[in-house]
Amino acid sequence: MVTVAHHSQAVLPRLARDLARQSRPPQRWLLVDNSPDSAPLSTAGLALMPELLRGREGDGFGCGCNRALEALAHSGWRGWVWLLNPDTGLPTGEELEQLLQRLRPLPATALVGTAVREGNGFEASGGWFDAGLRFRRRRLEAAHLAAEGPVAVDWLSGCSLLLQPEAHHPPARFDPRFPLYYEDMDLCLRLAATGAPVLWLPRPEVQHRRGSGSAAASPRRLQLSTLSYLRFLRIHTAGWVFGLRSLRLLLLSLLRLPLHPRNSLVALGSLVRVLGEP
Repeated sequence: MVTVAHHSQAVLPRLARDLARQSRPPQRWLLVDNSPDSAPLSTAGLALMPELLRGREGDGFGCGCNRALEALAHSGWRGWVWLLNPDTGLPTGEELEQLLQRLRPLPATALVGTAVREGNGFEASGGWFDAGLRFRRRRLEAAHLAAEGPVAVDWLSGCSLLLQPEAHHPPARFDPRFPLYYEDMDLCLRLAATGAPVLWLPRPEVQHRRGSGSAAASPRRLQLSTLSYLRFLRIHTAGWVFGLRSLRLLLLSLLRLPLHPRNSLVALGSLVRVLGEP
């Protein structure tokens, strides 16, 4: 199991307790600290002790996952890896055992996502990719929880994502060009292009508690998320989609410039940077 943490000390004890009381606890739990300078993690007193990896301050989810995946590969791990957010919960204690049962018939190259609940609601943790401006409009809905088996989708959320990284050639890794968001969608689309199934499971369900790592965007987070968004559009959508969405971003940033100069300049700078990339 791999968890990438950024300012996540407050939510880790609950996740550690949930993992420790699983009927079949994880063989290994790698915890990547992506805020080692501003808010270093402490594992003291956790119900399940993780293998703590020091990340780099400000690294995004994908870079943190890659760090853990490289460590696992170096140690000879060739099995399933569950990427699980620090602000998630496994309330029944049976989730990992249920998941292992459902993984057994699936091909080693599959990418697998799970159902995710936020409070009493359903979180769309996957969906389908369409051509056009609304490329992510079709998402999983609560009705899909009634499915008897895996649901084939085009993309899955990195909140709760399973894969066997070394079953892919080259080994599956996140693209570092996506520092914040869209890295999970990009991974699914890239691996699906090589023939990998992308599957969502209605059971077991994971709870999403929304930790401080997902707090309101600072200028730095806005910069990273805008870079990821624009790069994703440039790589995975038609040229006219990238052009129209870039124009929309430009106009909105200019309109907001008098009231929100800092964020507007960050967005404009990100647009200029992506347009200047080869």
